[in-house]
Amino acid sequence: MSRQRGMVLLLSLVLSLLLALLAASALRDALIETRLTGAMRDGLQAFEEAEAVMQVGVGEILRSPPGQCRDCKPPSRPHDLQGQWRSSRDGYFKLQNLGTTTGAAHMPEGEQVTLYRITAVSQQLAARQVLEAVYAIPIAQPQAPQRILWRQRLRQD
Repeated sequence: MSRQRGMVLLLSLVLSLLLALLAASALRDALIETRLTGAMRDGLQAFEEAEAVMQVGVGEILRSPPGQCRDCKPPSRPHDLQGQWRSSRDGYFKLQNLGTTTGAAHMPEGEQVTLYRITAVSQQLAARQVLEAVYAIPIAQPQAPQRILWRQRLRQD
């Protein structure tokens, strides 16, 4: 009889250890999932900030369009904000007048338009988002800028 009590104690200790390992694993998974959810939330919030900054840039094109740029390359390191950037409530933006063309995508064939590049950077540093878009404004009948190209620039370290 005393021998059986020892086995019950040993069996209950082993089961308790297995339950503790299962609980630790579940806690670790929950912690990882919480971190991933937080990172996703931060990324989406930064993306929304960059989109809001893009709209500020569009408004700036309508108010005071920049002169044609000499070196029209996109900003080389927008995640680090090197160079001249304008600020807004949600982040930073850079405007570039790329010149005129008659072959802009998504515009009527032969229509002469002025192209503007807007590079928008979110305010948030941890999950910074950079968006770049090219807008076209017809020269003959100026109207609201039409987005003809869009891309998200990922960090390249």
